Amino acid sequence: MYRVFTVSTKTWGDRVELDVDTAPWAAAMNAESSGAASLVLSDPDVAEVAGLDDLYPGQRALVIDYNGVVLYAGIIWEADYEYDTQELKIDHSDVVWSLLGLRLISEVRDQNIVGWKKTISGVSYQTMVKRLMVLATTGTARELPIVFPADVAGSIERTYNGYNTDVALDAIREIMDQDTGPDLDFRPRWKSDGSLEFVMRCGDLTAGTVEIDFTADDPGARGLGIKTSARELATQIFAIGEGSGVDMKVRESQSGNIADYPQMERVEQFKNIKLGTDLYQAAASELVSRNGTVRQLRCELNLASDAWDVSMLQPGMVLRWYVRDDKYFSTGWREWVVLKYSGSIDSDWVKLEFFEKGG
Repeated sequence: MYRVFTVSTKTWGDRVELDVDTAPWAAAMNAESSGAASLVLSDPDVAEVAGLDDLYPGQRALVIDYNGVVLYAGIIWEADYEYDTQELKIDHSDVVWSLLGLRLISEVRDQNIVGWKKTISGVSYQTMVKRLMVLATTGTARELPIVFPADVAGSIERTYNGYNTDVALDAIREIMDQDTGPDLDFRPRWKSDGSLEFVMRCGDLTAGTVEIDFTADDPGARGLGIKTSARELATQIFAIGEGSGVDMKVRESQSGNIADYPQMERVEQFKNIKLGTDLYQAAASELVSRNGTVRQLRCELNLASDAWDVSMLQPGMVLRWYVRDDKYFSTGWREWVVLKYSGSIDSDWVKLEFFEKGG
């Protein structure tokens, strides 16, 4: 059963349960998700449990819970009240991802920011992301209750300068977009004291397998489909690094699939990369992500089904599924990984979107 709460964005506690009319929500790896909610304040039961302070934009976050498992947590950014209907509509976005877009990584956050410089070296891509997260969540009013993974050594190095005023989200995405860059997720969960915390998962996020036979009489799933797109495809990438004019550092990488597609050229910016070898790696990594069509599977699963447990639902969950005798899908079992899922509190069905495991 769904329950909806709000918590303070300063303490991540002060939990208040809401009586919500509608509340669509979504969660994803590597990206911000968002949702909305509607409350009819003319209903005395609704008005009794939630005051306006419990729904105030920027100061409160909305939490979607199903049988004690937190599926989503988002900061309330807007509240829109209609006097005639006494309906309050609120819009919210994923807590950690939306705040990362509003945090600089510089440890100097005044007029002296231009002199700040930090080099991070000898770490893996996963730990580079962790270091950036620490920079983004350290300082007065900047703390977030994040459970960090252990460090992993490596050979990755980056230098960050205050005069670039790097936003944490952009710096982290540059690392994630590398050829062997990590996937990233911040899974919300309740602590024993009733407050909220976020578990940072970074690297290979695959975890847990749900098996569905779509030919069964009652598979506990529906809406199977697949979309194939070439809109983001590229056959050549130009990576732009430090410098300007004729002193600008440029490296390029060209696809081996040039015979399969017409030429498609894209330009990407990497202002924090100084070394030509690193810049070429960035170009090659970007090309890998665009070197073919994107295939995305979708289906819906029932949260109330006995075939699986809602605690398994997270970005990276593996769906092992079977079809036969279809005009488009070939017969057999295959495994795809959950990229995104979404739902609404008025239905036990959640829509899942997948990418092919190993693809």
